[in-house]
Amino acid sequence: MIRDLNDTLVFVRVVRLGSFTAAAHALQIPKTTVSRRVRELEQAIGVQLLRRTTRQLSLTEAGAVYFDQCKDIASTLEHAELAVHQLRDGPRGWLRVTVPYSFGVSWFAPLVSGFRQAYPEIKLEILASHVPLDLVADEIDVALRLGALPDSSLIARRLASYATGIYAAPDYLARHGQPTTPEELIEHRALVLHQARRDVGYVWPMRRTGAKFRHYQVEPSVIANDPALLKEALCAGEGLSLGMDQSMQADVQAGRLCRVLPDWIGPPQDLNAVTAREHLPSPKVTAFIGFLKAQISS
Repeated sequence: MIRDLNDTLVFVRVVRLGSFTAAAHALQIPKTTVSRRVRELEQAIGVQLLRRTTRQLSLTEAGAVYFDQCKDIASTLEHAELAVHQLRDGPRGWLRVTVPYSFGVSWFAPLVSGFRQAYPEIKLEILASHVPLDLVADEIDVALRLGALPDSSLIARRLASYATGIYAAPDYLARHGQPTTPEELIEHRALVLHQARRDVGYVWPMRRTGAKFRHYQVEPSVIANDPALLKEALCAGEGLSLGMDQSMQADVQAGRLCRVLPDWIGPPQDLNAVTAREHLPSPKVTAFIGFLKAQISS
């Protein structure tokens, strides 16, 4: 049976907005037309999809099943139309971005003004979070993420790869001495991210140039889920920490931190721009990722 797909799209909009009136306003068509299209859809399918009362609108069991199967189709069509409009008009509209909290403050925040100047028609909504957000459920356009990406349902574009090493404050080294081998790390206070925990304890992967990584046991004195908190403790002389060279550079130059075991390096930290496979690529996302790549390479 050939049916008008618009009836299904109208039905999905009614359910999402919760009323015929709201759907009519959003679709810019008369309320009577919305009601008629839903009624014709029910007649074509042969089941009641909505319970209508003077006070509320609710899904029948069949309606809930039908909506669940059709909502993604409607979203795909909406994204396709939006992508076409943006292609015609250029990058524009709201861009919802999530970044790691401390990384967003130190690295991403200074780039916002430059991006807005380059793309004044794009408006940014920035969500800084200590934990990764669900790109589909939270309607995220782009997520900036550091480290491994175990979720294969995501599309990752690597923006940069940052070297890591062990750092400490001069005050801590003056009080506790400086380790000369990775095996001595266990004798020092370690400041670690909670993600680094393993069943065997807390370890730092280290290697010399050209060699393979080995895991060295450390004894945490501070555990945190935010690198910025660890860095504050690090500069205060609370222990040793494994961190990105890029984020430590300013403090090293200012004399607040020193590189420990300079001949040994930690695992690289990749910075990725991540999008959901369910989200169709759009000019605003392409422009955003391209801008970040240009800033990193410049």
